[in-house]
Amino acid sequence: MNDASRIRCRSALLGLALACAASASAGDERENFALHRPVTGSAICKPGEEAEKAVNGSNTSWTHDKFCSLVRPAWLQIDLQSLRKLHGVTVRHAGAAGEAKSMNTRAFAVSVSRDGKRWTRVAKAEDNRDDVSEHSFAPIEARYLRLDVSRPTQGDGDPATRIYEIEAW
Repeated sequence: MNDASRIRCRSALLGLALACAASASAGDERENFALHRPVTGSAICKPGEEAEKAVNGSNTSWTHDKFCSLVRPAWLQIDLQSLRKLHGVTVRHAGAAGEAKSMNTRAFAVSVSRDGKRWTRVAKAEDNRDDVSEHSFAPIEARYLRLDVSRPTQGDGDPATRIYEIEAW
């Protein structure tokens, strides 16, 4: 094999390796089934902090991108609009958007349902302190996802639940 043939073979192998790597990377991305789906929730803190802010795909503004509720326990329910095979959820709390870590949701549960009537708890956090919490679980088919918040912040003095984003994957 001459030098020109070796170079062509190496180039072909490199191109194939890059294509395989790109394909693997694209397959690693999770689809967020909750993004822009219909959502309801407990009463809001003030106008502009409605439930749909928790599924708008953004957490860049303290005043425009969060769901906030003073109701205790607070809740969000997302209609995924069809049965989806779920493996987990990611919750972006107050600190994910730059608010004080003391405002991060402390205790909450995530449940799923096929029909919106019978619910199965798939995740529970009793002592969350993270800005972003990720909860993996055994694959389950569901159309609805519900977040129930029992302790909205790290202390007892602040009653506001602040959820910047919830992702279902």
